[in-house]
Amino acid sequence: MTADSSPAAVPSPTPAPEVDYGPAEPWLTCLVPFAAFLFLGSVEPTSTDGGSLGLLGIKYEHYPVIYAIRLAVVLALVARVSPNLYRWVGRPSWWPPLVGLGLVVPWVGLTMLQRSLGWAEWGGTRAGYNPFASEHFGPDSPWAWAFLAVRFVGLVVVVPIVEELFVRGMLMRYVIRENFWLVPFATLTAASLIGCTLYAVLSHPGEAFAAIGWFGVVSIIAAKTKKPIDCILCHAATNLALGLYVLATDEWWLM
Repeated sequence: MTADSSPAAVPSPTPAPEVDYGPAEPWLTCLVPFAAFLFLGSVEPTSTDGGSLGLLGIKYEHYPVIYAIRLAVVLALVARVSPNLYRWVGRPSWWPPLVGLGLVVPWVGLTMLQRSLGWAEWGGTRAGYNPFASEHFGPDSPWAWAFLAVRFVGLVVVVPIVEELFVRGMLMRYVIRENFWLVPFATLTAASLIGCTLYAVLSHPGEAFAAIGWFGVVSIIAAKTKKPIDCILCHAATNLALGLYVLATDEWWLM
């Protein structure tokens, strides 16, 4: 009797587990703060539109209170998800904020060009609330400076965090795969670039020229450094420069 010479059955290899690229609680972290910011912004009154709250008798002069409530709600949500961000966002690079400061120049220039062409009213106007105007707090009121501080917190801190979490953290990966946390951060494909461009136009219709270029540059920064914190800081630097420009020129329609 001869030994069985047939080869032993080779066990099939166990597939490697998929890598979770984060952040933790991805839907809550990347989507919920942004959705809240967007929804509450949609009901804010503007100088030309009473907003959804106009039906309740809330007018444009109530904008500081409505904005403060919006900011408080979103800051609470950001605080809730902040433990998910500490390790995920990475350590900042030195140069993206400098790029962000420089990007304010084409942002303002292209936005003014679009306005001069009469293409700035596609999606409504920004609040453009000037707290120093005589019909609001007035030039000498400490309340004007207090609201300006609140407005800058929103502009320089809250907006960069929630928008970058959504756009770079979720949207650009979601168009590649529904479970976006399984896609490496800053993966650039045709779909992700198209998704980012569509978002830029739809969310900034009055600044579409500038937004297409700006969002494209920040996506390149993301691909270069692979760190969400660099996108957030670049965004914050542009918004800070824009806010200071508005304060210096009284071009309040820009914010």
